[in-house]
Amino acid sequence: MNFERFQRQIIVPELGEEGQQLLPKKHIVIIGGGGLGSNSSNILTRIGIGSIDIVDDDLVELPNLYRTSIFNEEDVGRPKCQILEEKLQKINSEVRIRGIKKRVTKENIHSIVKNADIILDGTDNMQTRFLINDISIKHNIPWVYAGVYSTVGMIMGIHPKHTPCLKCISQSIPEKTGEIPILGNLPLTIASIECTEAMKLLLGKQLSGFIIYDVWNQSFEQMNIKRNPRCSCCQRGIFEFL
Repeated sequence: MNFERFQRQIIVPELGEEGQQLLPKKHIVIIGGGGLGSNSSNILTRIGIGSIDIVDDDLVELPNLYRTSIFNEEDVGRPKCQILEEKLQKINSEVRIRGIKKRVTKENIHSIVKNADIILDGTDNMQTRFLINDISIKHNIPWVYAGVYSTVGMIMGIHPKHTPCLKCISQSIPEKTGEIPILGNLPLTIASIECTEAMKLLLGKQLSGFIIYDVWNQSFEQMNIKRNPRCSCCQRGIFEFL
């Protein structure tokens, strides 16, 4: 990969030349290609991740446009993953982008993530997130949880055997029913934080814990949640969603 494009990123001490050289060797799977997934895939393509799979079975709809930075009106009615593959490949031709038009299920998630260095959450429902959590813990694949609601986003990097898993913190995540309100700039902001935590996982750096950010009130909170010693998933190895 041509590192000239990353010159100003390489001089960031937290990354450095060694870190930049590591990124092209990594493969990330993003599950979901909507507000979070499309913005995350855009960021990761630009910073030089070597290989990105974007898994989504939905089509672009008009209400998607206000909260994404990739889709436009001409894309309405086309598969999200296909558009992302086409457009992101033009942003950095040295990154391998693959759009996968599938709904992630317990039957296919093993094959989808088997070569992943990290999984990123671009979903909008807890059941799929718990499925990702189960496969992550079972096969020791780090992942980053992210969710958005109204003006608030939540993010946590999950490193199996080292950090709490999603099940450990599930009581801290409010239940959502009905149509989810989302401020337009929130997914991009949260995707940026999510990608930063993903980079930390790839580089073996210290994670920031459970992050809650309110973009309207500009309030940022980090919670150092401990692993639940009674967690059915990461402590007892019960994978109820697989």
